[in-house]
Amino acid sequence: MSELELYRLPSSMTPLLPAANTTLRALAAELLLHSSKLSSAFNPYTRSAIVKLVEPMNSYYSNLIEGHNTHPLEIEKALKKNYSTEPKKKLLQLESRAHVLVNHKMKEKLLEVKDPYNWEFISWLHKEFYVHMPEEYKIVETKTGNKLNVIPGEMRKTEVEVGHHIGPAAESLNAFLNFFEEGYAPNKIPDPIDRIIAVAASHHRLAWIHPFLDGNGRVVRLFTEAIAITEKIDGDGLWSVSRGLAIKNKDYYSALHNADQKRWNDHGGHGNLSEKFLVEFCIFFLETAIDQTKFMISLFEPDKVLARIKEFVEIMVIRGELEKESRYVLEEAILKGRLIRGDMQRITGKSENIARRIMNDLIDKELLVSESDELRSAVRINFPIRYAPYIFPKLFPKDIEATMMD
Repeated sequence: MSELELYRLPSSMTPLLPAANTTLRALAAELLLHSSKLSSAFNPYTRSAIVKLVEPMNSYYSNLIEGHNTHPLEIEKALKKNYSTEPKKKLLQLESRAHVLVNHKMKEKLLEVKDPYNWEFISWLHKEFYVHMPEEYKIVETKTGNKLNVIPGEMRKTEVEVGHHIGPAAESLNAFLNFFEEGYAPNKIPDPIDRIIAVAASHHRLAWIHPFLDGNGRVVRLFTEAIAITEKIDGDGLWSVSRGLAIKNKDYYSALHNADQKRWNDHGGHGNLSEKFLVEFCIFFLETAIDQTKFMISLFEPDKVLARIKEFVEIMVIRGELEKESRYVLEEAILKGRLIRGDMQRITGKSENIARRIMNDLIDKELLVSESDELRSAVRINFPIRYAPYIFPKLFPKDIEATMMD
C-alpha cells in the first residue's frame, strides 16, 4: 500500500452532510412521525417487555450482516449463560450475548453522555463489545498472513483496505475522529431535521474512517442506534435499523461502497467525496428506517396482538402446556403491563388454586415475570424469544421462525 493511497487530511472525508435536499428532509420528517407513533404504543411496562425482545433481535441481524448467523433460540440460551457444547455455536452465542449486553449498557450510558459523536463514547462502545467477546474473535489475520490482536476500545495502528476502500492512515485517525466529532456536534447542526439526516450520513462516514482493527460494522450500527436515541427517533427502542439493513444486505453494502467514491467533477458536490452518492446512501438509509418503523407499527396494533395471543394460547392448550384461561391473563397483562396476583381469580373466573396454577404456568413459561422475589409481588408481561413467531411474527426470517415453532 503506497503512501499516496492513504488519506491523511480530514477534509478528505467531506462533505459530512449533503446540501439542502427536499427529499431527505421529507424522509427525515416521516421517520420522526413514525417513530413518535411507536413511542406511544402500549404502556411503559409492555413497551419495556417488547424492547427486551428487540435487543436480541437487533443482535441477530447486526451479526448476520457480518455473516454470523446465530439462531435466535441460541441467543436466548446465551443470555441465560446456557452455552452449546459445540465450539462454533458457543462462539456465536458469546458474540450475540456481547452485542445484547453492550446494547443494554449503551442506553444507560447515554444518560450521562452529552455528545455521542465523540471518540470517547465510540471507543467505549467497542470496548464494552469486545471485553465480552470470545478470545477467538479478538484475533485478526491480515492479507499478508500476520495475526493481530484486537484491543477493546483501541483504534487501529495498521492500515486497512475494505473492498475497494482504503481507510485513512492510522497515524491520522485522531485528526479524522476530531473532525467527525466537530462536524456532527449537535450545536453545529441546530435544525432537528438536519440532525436526523446526520444520523444517516454519519453512519457512512464512521464506517469510512474504519477506526478499529475489527468490529467496525457492528460498532457503527450500535453508534447509529445511540444517535437515534439522542435524536428521539428510536421509538423508545421498538424498532431496529439492523433488521432492515440485513434484509437489504446487498443494497446496504452497495450504498456504502458508492458513498466511498470520490467526487467526479465540479458538479458532484462541495467536498472530496461524492455528494451525489452520499445523498443516495442517506435516502437508502432513511427509507430502510421508515420501512422498519412502519412494519413495527403494524405489528404492534393492539387488536392484532390480542388476536395472535388468542391463537397462541389455543395452540398451547392443544399441546397441554397452558390452560385456556391463560389467554385472559395475557391479554390483561399486555394492556396493563403489570398485574396484581390477587386479581388472577377475577381475570380467570376460577378458584384461587386454579388461578394460581395458571399464573405459575405463565411464569414458568416466562410469559409473566415477577417484579421482585417477594411472594406476593406483582407480575409483568414478558415476551420470550422462543414465542416471538406466534406473538410478533416476521421479526425473524421465515425459515428461521419455522424452526422456532417446532
